[in-house]
Amino acid sequence: MATRYSFGGDDHIFVEVDEEMSLDAFFKSLSMTNAVRESRIKGVTEICPANASYQIRFDPDLISPNDMLAELKRLESAAGKSDRTLSTRILEVPVYYNDPWTHETLMRFRERHQDPTGTDLEYAARINGYTGVPDFIQAHSGAPWFVSMVGFVAGLPFMYQMVEREKQIEVPKYLRPRTDTPKLTVGHGGCFGLFRSRGRRVSRPQRQRLARRCKPGLLRGALTPSS
Repeated sequence: MATRYSFGGDDHIFVEVDEEMSLDAFFKSLSMTNAVRESRIKGVTEICPANASYQIRFDPDLISPNDMLAELKRLESAAGKSDRTLSTRILEVPVYYNDPWTHETLMRFRERHQDPTGTDLEYAARINGYTGVPDFIQAHSGAPWFVSMVGFVAGLPFMYQMVEREKQIEVPKYLRPRTDTPKLTVGHGGCFGLFRSRGRRVSRPQRQRLARRCKPGLLRGALTPSS
């Protein structure tokens, strides 16, 4: 798709590089945000990169929305030619699959899941074409992941596995949101893995307040196969 630019009020521009995650979209978005930072455009106050998009906050008293848009479009032309390398650390994280703590939690929410009769791991293995949970675990742990963005809550890393597109593991979110997730767990939603450094427990009053304030998609829980 062609890059889509959208104004958010008078002081934000949201830039959608693609509607789906891919390495091409990620590196183009990364290149564009790096270019914005290096260009030191007058009036830019925040740069928020994501998986296949980014958002710019600016001061409209220093640069008009249309001028900001023109600057971003000018930078886009060079983004596709940038070097696709990442300078990063390599971390090895031990993962306990099928552990009793997350198993106990997920079994309390089966009525909210696409397959109430199985576990998250069994469902993920089946819909991704694996013969069973051991093969799924081998695929999940057998290739490195890189952090493509941090967000949703502070310090939550979104991770994309470095395998061919056809081998990407994809798992849908729960049909209805889970209200409890143990801390220090590995989760999966869509094509992204994540680490939950802290748990999530939402009380009934909190759920009611969030339901009034948030879009339903923001409340959906993700698969938690391990801890």
